[in-house]
Amino acid sequence: LFASPRHYERIPVPGRDLKEWTFLRQALEADVFINIPIAKHHSEAGLTLGMKNVMGVIQDRPFIHWNLHQRIADLNTVVRSHLVVVDATRILVAHGPQGGRLEDVRITDTVIASADVVAADALAATLFGRSWRDIGYIRIGAEMGLGVPEGRRLAEVVL
Repeated sequence: LFASPRHYERIPVPGRDLKEWTFLRQALEADVFINIPIAKHHSEAGLTLGMKNVMGVIQDRPFIHWNLHQRIADLNTVVRSHLVVVDATRILVAHGPQGGRLEDVRITDTVIASADVVAADALAATLFGRSWRDIGYIRIGAEMGLGVPEGRRLAEVVL
């Protein structure tokens, strides 16, 4: 989605670190926000999953990288995913988000769906051999009450 600056709105953020940020107005006004990340390794965040994917609807992404994990969680206090569908049919397990090689791709034939972004991300992290506790933004999101990392709010579909 390529939007001009007039399509964005600066609003308050009820987060721990971010107090305001500029979001794509369409994401703010949507009746339903469906979040469809492609699961991959990320050199700074650890993994790109649903919570991190929300960075796609903000301006000034480079400035989010200071205190990245907390700020990802903070962004998710504003843009709440009603449904998260993690495309993990094949995942980039190293050298992401850019620079991955074919040897870094693993076929998992898995799609994860949940109305709980923390739960979806927690399950997706296991595909990389990681716990939700290992990924700062998932752990912080759980602490902030953005979702539950363990429990019954998940659906996993293996293709």
